[in-house]
Amino acid sequence: METVFGLLVILAGVSHGMESPCDAREDGAQCYGALGGTVYLRLITNASGHQVRFWKDPTGAKTEILTMRRNMSITKGPINGRSEFIINKGIFRIDNTVRNDSDKYCAETFNANGLLSGSRRLQLFIEAPVTQAKLSSKCLSHGEMRVSCSSEGDSPQYSWTLDGHPLNNNDNSFGEKTNSITLQKGLSGDLNCTIRNNINSVTVNTVILPCPEIIGTVAGSLAGIFLVLVMVLAVYCVQKKKKPPKTSAKDDSQDVEYTDVRIQKKQMRQKEREALVELKDRQVKVAGGPQQTMEVEYGQIKTLEGPWRKVDTPEEEDCVYARVQRGQ
Repeated sequence: METVFGLLVILAGVSHGMESPCDAREDGAQCYGALGGTVYLRLITNASGHQVRFWKDPTGAKTEILTMRRNMSITKGPINGRSEFIINKGIFRIDNTVRNDSDKYCAETFNANGLLSGSRRLQLFIEAPVTQAKLSSKCLSHGEMRVSCSSEGDSPQYSWTLDGHPLNNNDNSFGEKTNSITLQKGLSGDLNCTIRNNINSVTVNTVILPCPEIIGTVAGSLAGIFLVLVMVLAVYCVQKKKKPPKTSAKDDSQDVEYTDVRIQKKQMRQKEREALVELKDRQVKVAGGPQQTMEVEYGQIKTLEGPWRKVDTPEEEDCVYARVQRGQ
C-alpha cells in the first residue's frame, strides 16, 4: 500500500505538479492540487470491509459527494463524473480540478458493524502551477544592476543564488507574479532565480556582467553633444554675417526708364544760326554760269546750298528720349 502511494509522489514530481497526492488520514490536513490537474486524497489505508462517507462542508451544511458500503462506492454532487474512489487504497481521486474544488471537506469511516470509527477534516486548495520563469536586467545610475524574475502561477515565492551562494538583498521587491533584486556594483557570475509555490517550482539562470559606469558615459556624451551644438551655432553666425542680403527677383532685374529731356526753343535756334554761318563760308560757286545749287552734308544736318533761305524750325519744343539704366 505504502509503495503505491510513494509512486504517486514520484509521478507528481515528474509531471511538474499536475498530479498532486495528499495524505488526509490525519485530522486537519491541508492538501494542494494543480488547477486543471489531478489530486489524490488518501482518506483511509484500506477501505475494504468498511463504510466511508465523504462530503463537502463549506458552511456546516453537508453536501455528500461519496458513499461507500459493501465494497461499492457511489459519487455524488458537483464532483460527480470526474472523480473515483479506489477502495483497496482508500484514495479519492479528483480529475480536471477547478477553482471551486477548493473548500473544506470531512471524511467519516465506519467499521463492519456500522459503528463510527473515525472522523477527519481537511482543507483542499486548488492553485495554478508556476510556469517557466523569465529574467530581465537593467543597469542603474551608479553601476548597480536591477534584475527581475517573472512567472505565471498562484502564490509564487522567489529565491536567488549567485555562483551557488544565496543572495540576501534588503532592496527586494516582492509581488504576486514578479520579483526584483538589486545587485551591487561590480558583481558578476552565474545568477539563478527559483520560483516555487505549493504545486511546483521552476528555475531560470543567466550569466551577468558588471554594468558600465553610466554616469561618466552619459556625462561624456552630453558634453560632446553640447560642443557640437556650439560649433554649429558659431558656423551659422559667421555664414549669416558674410551672406549678402537677399533681393527679390523684381529687384534683380534692371529697370529701364525713359526720361523726357526737353530742349528749349531758344537754344535750338542759336545752334541753327551757327550752322548756317559755317555753311555760308563753305559755299561753292560755279564760274560763268548761273548759280548752281549743290547739296552739302554736315554731320547729321542736311541743307541745300544756294540762295539764302530761311530755315524753318519747329515752333514747339523738341523732345529727345534718353535711355537711362538704373543699377542695383
